[in-house]
Amino acid sequence: MLVFISHNKADRESAREIALFLAAENIGVWFDEWEIAAGDSIVEQVDSGLQGCSHFVILWSQNAAKSNWVRKELSAALAKAIREGSPKVLPVLLDDSKPPELLADIKFLIWAGGKEDDRRDLVYAIAGHRPSMDFVRAIVRKYHEVTYDPEAKDPFGINACPQCGSDRLRGSGHTDHNRMERYWILACQECGWSTWTE
Repeated sequence: MLVFISHNKADRESAREIALFLAAENIGVWFDEWEIAAGDSIVEQVDSGLQGCSHFVILWSQNAAKSNWVRKELSAALAKAIREGSPKVLPVLLDDSKPPELLADIKFLIWAGGKEDDRRDLVYAIAGHRPSMDFVRAIVRKYHEVTYDPEAKDPFGINACPQCGSDRLRGSGHTDHNRMERYWILACQECGWSTWTE
């Protein structure tokens, strides 16, 4: 299962919140800022996401209504759905803008600021079951799954910086000769986060 999130850049915060929540529920997500890196062909990456998605979530708003890019993604998803029977198209309304006529016969969801009811309805529409837990708990669980490695050989078991997410971590061992104790310090080479405290 892979959910493609189509949105206008002005609605990025809502798109990011939805992407994070779905990912925390272990639902695969294609979200442009996670998938398109500097130097990538935007068209190729979007086309790849559209070809591989099982669900096409379109965040509809006044911003989306003015976006040629969102309309092109919608046209491509609808053409593929007609031709192949997939992806399932799921309109999510962010404001009171009227969706295009092409979506008139599809039941839509209303995203009222990302309340628990919104999240429950979205997960149910995509996965056919209710969320496993509320948003905050789901995000915390996913954070620990990604950041910590309980089977790590080093004394920290940290895969990524808990502050910025970088994997550029450096650990070093030190000896306090006054106390005759050995201790370890882990630091992020990108943001400066460290396990060391004064």
